[in-house]
Amino acid sequence: MSTPSEFHQFYDDVPVGVALLDGDFRIEECNAAFRVLIDEDTPAGRPFTDFVAKRQAEEVAERLAAVAGGSADPAPVAAYMSSAGERAASVYLSRLAEPNGGAPRLLLHMIDTTEQKKLEVKFAQSQKMQAVGQLAGGIAHDFNNLLTAMIGFCDLLLQRYRPGEQSFADVMQIKQNANRGA
Repeated sequence: MSTPSEFHQFYDDVPVGVALLDGDFRIEECNAAFRVLIDEDTPAGRPFTDFVAKRQAEEVAERLAAVAGGSADPAPVAAYMSSAGERAASVYLSRLAEPNGGAPRLLLHMIDTTEQKKLEVKFAQSQKMQAVGQLAGGIAHDFNNLLTAMIGFCDLLLQRYRPGEQSFADVMQIKQNANRGA
């Protein structure tokens, strides 16, 4: 992978974003999928962290340094691209040792996870709505139980009074309102 033509020959048609970073984590070469993910046509020479959301730039820079130093685990880094409308991506990093003892370069693979993140947010929202629905259903059920008890006690009170009495009319009014509430 010493020449740009070799890089493009192997990686240009790959559906995953691929970039080669130099020892200062600047983009040397990248494929078309990478340019789409970062929403930049000419990223060469710029640090990779320029394309990461500001809130994550430091974390990603630390991860780049750890991988370059050989001390990071191979787990991907979840990152949001700043210039691409907050596109989400999983970033996989591989260390490429320089044969002449220079600073190691990094091979970066990026998989677009924007749709997955959106689905996760929708799923979390639907779970919240389901919980609210269950809570509301439980409250409505309990309230209906209370109204049923009120109606039953009204029926018992109505047996004590005659239709012409003032208390009879008051109990009937309570029963009618409880029935409407039920």
